[in-house]
Amino acid sequence: MIPTSAHAGITATRRRSRILSALLAVLVLIGIIVAAPAHAQTTPTPSPTASGEVEFAVAPASNGVLASGAALTVQFSVQNGTALRVPADDATLQLGDAPLGDRAALAAWLDGTAAADTGRQVGATRIETVIAGDTATGSLQVPADDEALVGRQPGVYPLRLVFGGREARSVIVVPGSAAAPVGVIVPVTAGPLERGLLTRAQLETLTGTDGSLTAILDAVEGTAAILAIDPAVPAAIRVLGTSAPASAQEWLTRLLQLPNSRFALQFGDADVATQIDAGLATPWQPTSLTAYVDATSVPDPTATPTTPAPGQTEGDADAPVLPDLATLLDIGDPTAPTIYWPVSGSAGPSVVSTLAASVPGAVTVLDSAAVTPADSGASSGRAAAGDAGLLLTDHAVSSTLLSASVEGDGATRQALLAAASADLTLAAAASGGSALLVTVDRANDRTRAGLRGAIDAASVPGLTVTGLDGILGAEARAVTVADAPSDADRVSAIGPLSDGADRIARFATILDDPNLLTGPERASILQLLGAGWQSGGADWATAYANHRAATEETLAAVGILPSSPLNLLTAGTDLRFWVHNDLPYPVNVVLDADPNDLRLEIDRQTVVLAAASSNTPVAIPVRARIGNGDVKIVLSLRSPSSEPIGTPQTVDVNVRADWEAYGTAILATLIVGFLVLGVVRTVRRRRRAKATGTGIDATAGAADAPADDAPDAVTDDAASAPESPEDRS
Repeated sequence: MIPTSAHAGITATRRRSRILSALLAVLVLIGIIVAAPAHAQTTPTPSPTASGEVEFAVAPASNGVLASGAALTVQFSVQNGTALRVPADDATLQLGDAPLGDRAALAAWLDGTAAADTGRQVGATRIETVIAGDTATGSLQVPADDEALVGRQPGVYPLRLVFGGREARSVIVVPGSAAAPVGVIVPVTAGPLERGLLTRAQLETLTGTDGSLTAILDAVEGTAAILAIDPAVPAAIRVLGTSAPASAQEWLTRLLQLPNSRFALQFGDADVATQIDAGLATPWQPTSLTAYVDATSVPDPTATPTTPAPGQTEGDADAPVLPDLATLLDIGDPTAPTIYWPVSGSAGPSVVSTLAASVPGAVTVLDSAAVTPADSGASSGRAAAGDAGLLLTDHAVSSTLLSASVEGDGATRQALLAAASADLTLAAAASGGSALLVTVDRANDRTRAGLRGAIDAASVPGLTVTGLDGILGAEARAVTVADAPSDADRVSAIGPLSDGADRIARFATILDDPNLLTGPERASILQLLGAGWQSGGADWATAYANHRAATEETLAAVGILPSSPLNLLTAGTDLRFWVHNDLPYPVNVVLDADPNDLRLEIDRQTVVLAAASSNTPVAIPVRARIGNGDVKIVLSLRSPSSEPIGTPQTVDVNVRADWEAYGTAILATLIVGFLVLGVVRTVRRRRRAKATGTGIDATAGAADAPADDAPDAVTDDAASAPESPEDRS
């Protein structure tokens, strides 16, 4: 038998063993869990495309142009968008010996659908492991004396970098003697807006050091780019006068001093194709910007003052005189031709012909993809479709330049610019010296580097960058414009927007200057149709709904305040009502009052001058006729031109005007009654006195005599009283 103490010791030992075993098992399990990820990192990497994409780009420097006697410098990047790593590997650079024959061969090479002569290996490097979500960049250089570069003939040559079973394709351009003029159109716009003009705060941001408008001027300065300017931008600065931000005033000065050729876009860069597709004969234009003018600031000193400030007249010597609409919209070239630039791919034959008929000599900018395939060989430049003048922009080059201008990765951007330079070089070779035209199309918030790189890519050696005159002066070749689908949502919005503008115009007749309302309405509509809304990232549907709501709010800004029931207890008085005016301007209205019963006579029309941003009382004289009862008065407002304003209001009036007549009659009856009662009492008193033989005086004296029990006393009054006949006897 085991002693109790020994048994207890064995039990405790076993318990400790079990606890230690359990702890050991837990530690082993934790070790397995912790070690599992590390083990996974060392296993061979599966296909990088299993959970994302690896973007591999190669780009020659200088936009792909290899100058004579220069080394070839190539940049590359590996962007690992997967959840796995990209293993390290060697990368080899290959350059073709045979040039690409034409633009079709170039496109096929770049999109990977066709092979090309990759010639020889001209460089190699090592690309280290790229972890998930990371980017590896690098460069390599081929010396200028490398046999692959020495003596290379002009042309466009294929270039590729091979790495880890992947390849990135690009090209280099060896300039030749082929020469052709090329124009580059660059939009100067502020992006999508809901308001008619940029605010002071927006101008300060956009024209600041890092602002997008500043980036545009920085990019085009020193180039021959053709500027397509939204006139709403300089107008937004001019209406503020000296109160505009200093950066905005400096920006406007820079814009006007640039020597670049230019033309004006539609106000707000409104899309003309949408308007024409909706049935308009001519695109909408701004009508007035007076409402935006800061009359307390000195106007633009370069402006010609022709318009009085709001609320002032021409003869008011103390009134500030403001620039007229044409001056506010000036882009720096009063002789600029009328050029329309619809959103790419939106203008069909009817749009082009309608725009040509709207203004004599008007020209429309179209993407070369907008012409039928049979005419697409004439890639860009001056063209005509019947009587309609056109400027065709090269679709392929312009699309590449747009992509490059918004690309954030440096190597990818350079690859796109190299492709654009090569494409433009081949287009010039096929043009026979005809003028070419490209664009860096509209985009929101792109950087100076992106835009400047795109502009510079068109400056390929051998090509002459020209202004607008060089393109317009070229011989036009005949093309046929293809059908283009319209934007159904925006086209269908034109009708409601137009109806709203018409209602605002009728409502605005309450103002001395209706332009104070109609001008902002038209400006806001044009901004809502701006091409910037179609560049992506902007919620146009919400902006459209906000505009419709703002229109209704304006139409409800003037009206009659509801009134509680009234009691009319007199034959005539003034009834007081209130006209509310939420506009920042005084308004002229007529208050119409229409009672539904003849027992109340009222002034039917009352002219009211309602003060700005306030409630104005209106007193209307009323007269009650015979009879009591409840009368309803319908109150309504109209403008001096009889346009209905606001919502009519109905006021209940309880007419009890007979109480005045009844009260007067009762009061008169009471007065007469009291008089009659007084007379009757007097007559009766006289009769009683006569019946007792005493007169009224005696009766009165008796009444005043002292009582019998009064003590004898002689007063001054008694001593002086006359003696009676009895005393004398």
